[in-house]
Amino acid sequence: MPVRRTEQDRPFCMKLVNPQLKPVPKRPTPSKIIGFFIACDDLMLSPITTTPAPAPFPAPDVGVWNSSCIIVHLAAQLNFTYETKDNKNASRLYNIPADAKVEDSNCAELSQTIHLAWGPVDAIHSMVLQFDLVNKSSELKQIYITLPLTSDHFPDAKDNQTIQLIHQGDDFVTPAKMSYHCTRAQKFNLTEIMQDSKILGTITLSNVQAEAFITDNRNTFSTAMDCDGPKTMDIVPIAVGIAMAALILIVLISYLCARRRSTSRGYMSF
Repeated sequence: MPVRRTEQDRPFCMKLVNPQLKPVPKRPTPSKIIGFFIACDDLMLSPITTTPAPAPFPAPDVGVWNSSCIIVHLAAQLNFTYETKDNKNASRLYNIPADAKVEDSNCAELSQTIHLAWGPVDAIHSMVLQFDLVNKSSELKQIYITLPLTSDHFPDAKDNQTIQLIHQGDDFVTPAKMSYHCTRAQKFNLTEIMQDSKILGTITLSNVQAEAFITDNRNTFSTAMDCDGPKTMDIVPIAVGIAMAALILIVLISYLCARRRSTSRGYMSF
C-alpha cells in the first residue's frame, strides 16, 4: 500500500514568492504553496553564466635607440582609425616595438632626424623623429609614422592599406647640451598630412629621455631637465634680472646719499 506524502514531509526552500503563484507547467503534480514558501522540488533553476571581461591591451615596452647625434629612450603607443573590409571605420591600439632598428639618421647643424624601422621587408613600418635647434634649445618638431596594415595585426583591415600619420609641434624643449626627461605619459594628436585639422589618432609617449645635437658620439645622456621640474632656462634670466635691479638700486641710493651730504656742506660753509 503506497505511503501518502504529507505537506509537512516535503522539503522546502526559504524563498519568498508571490502567493498567487500558479502551478509550474510540465509537472504532473502541481506546486504546493505553504504560506509564502514553495516546495524546493517545484523550482526550475537555470545556470548563471558570466562573460569574462576582455584583457586590457598591453603597455608598450621601452626602447633605446642611438645614432651618432641623437639618443632616444621611450615607450610609444598608437591609437588610430583605419578602414575595414566592409568599408567601415575601426579604431585600434598599436605599440611601437622596442626592438625596432635605427634605419637612418641625419645630423645637420640645425635640424636632425632619427629613422626607426621594423616589420617584414615587403611591408616596412617606420617612425621618424625630427629635432630642431631653435634659440639654442632643442625641440621635437615632428613625428612621422608609416604603418602598413598587415593581415597578422589587422585581419579586418582593407587590403593594401597603409596608414601615414604626422604630428607637428614644439615639444620636449630643452636647453642645448642637456637631455629631456619625462616619466609620465604624454599624448600628442596625429593627422594625415601637415597643417591638417582632422585628427585621425594619437601617439602616447612615456618614460621618455631624449637628446639631440650630440657632437662627441657618446652613448650616454647629458644632465637631464625633467618635464615636471623647474625650468633652468627660466630661472637664470629671472635671477640675473633681480641681481641687476638690486645693483641699480644700491647705486641710486649711494648717489642720493652722497648728493645730500654735499648739499649739507654747502649750506654750512655759507
